[in-house]
Parts: sequence; structure tokens; C-alpha cells
Amino acid sequence: MRIAVTGPDGLMGRELCKLMDYIPLPHSMMDITNEQQVIDVLGEVKPDLVVHLAADVRTDGVDKQHTYDVNVIGTRNVAKNTPRILYVSTEYVFDGTKGNYTEQDYPNPLQFYGLTKLLGEYESRNCPHSVVARLLFKPVPYKHAVVPVGMMTSGGYVNDMAKELVIAIKRFERLPPTINIGIKRRGLKDLALETREVGDIDINSLPIKVPLDASLDLSLWKICKD
Repeated sequence: MRIAVTGPDGLMGRELCKLMDYIPLPHSMMDITNEQQVIDVLGEVKPDLVVHLAADVRTDGVDKQHTYDVNVIGTRNVAKNTPRILYVSTEYVFDGTKGNYTEQDYPNPLQFYGLTKLLGEYESRNCPHSVVARLLFKPVPYKHAVVPVGMMTSGGYVNDMAKELVIAIKRFERLPPTINIGIKRRGLKDLALETREVGDIDINSLPIKVPLDASLDLSLWKICKD
């Protein structure tokens, strides 16, 4: 299978490159917000599957138009012009009020970034065969000096989550339309402490809204991996 990856220069793209061979589609080669360019490049490359990592991941909403163009319009352009797409979404499509979200739970993003990733999920359905993978990954070492008290996740560090994503790519044909991918449910502080010392901060004092417990139910993922 010819696998192409958008956003190969990003955190996950660089990690995937260590684990598998793929055709990189960087922004310099294909601006996903330019539909004609997407048509031309994908028409030439002819991938069997596009792993769509390219995204504006800024959560501060500083440039909403750019975030929307990349995460929503860009996803639409890619999805319409490839036979298969694995769209990498995020835990942040949920509001974090209950945690342990299943694939069927109602999304309710708290911030513009989460909203655009959710809209990107819908746009990915323009592809004849699409899979939405919801997950979260962090750089090594953990980036921030403080962690919101009580914040939970099902994600992990990018090197570990890349291994999970490789499994999803290899088993693409067996995956349901939406799949939660992760390691285990745990406190974000516990994850952070694996790579650095961190302090605490009240989640309500952050300049942006983030979900307190957007952890994912991984039951279906465990079945798909077996």
C-alpha cells in the first residue's frame, strides 16, 4: 500500500518516519488549503492511503481564519481527492466534564481548535473510505512547567503514540469509522513527571479553556489491536 503523510515535518510526522516508510507531503510540496494543488499532487503521487496529520494545533485562537482554513478546508480538500484517509483528530473534541469518552459520545469542544478538529472529522467523511482516529500526544520532555490539577488523558508521549498509530495504519481496513487510540487513562501530571518536574496550576486560571478530563474509552482500540 502506498501511504502518504501530510504534515510530515510535525511532531508526529517526524516520529512516524522512524517507524515506517511513507511518502511525505510537506506544505512546501502541497498546500492543503489550495484545492487545485491538492488535486495535482495527489493525482501524481496516487497514494492508496493518506494519513492526515497536517493541522494548525494552536489552541489560543490567535488566527481563527488560518486555523479554520487548515483544519477544516484543508481536510476537505484532501478527503475529496484520495480513496482512503486516516484523519488524526484529538481528545479536545470533548468538553472534559465526564471523561472516559466512547466513540459514540457527543462531542462538545471548549475551544476553537477543538471545534475545527471536530469539523475536520466531518469533512473527512467526504472520502470514500475514512477513519477518524482520536488521540493525544506530547513532546519529550513534557513542554510545560505546570499542569492543571486533576487533568486526565488517555494519550502519551509522541514516541509511544506513534507506535499506536502505526498499528492503526497497518490495520486500517479493519478499523471502524471512528476509533479512540491511546495508552491508558491517567493523570496528565503523572505523564509529565515521567520526563520532568512540574508544578500545579488551577485549570480555571489558564488563558484558554482546556477539558479537565477528556480521557477516552479504549475498549474498542484494544479489540482492534488483538
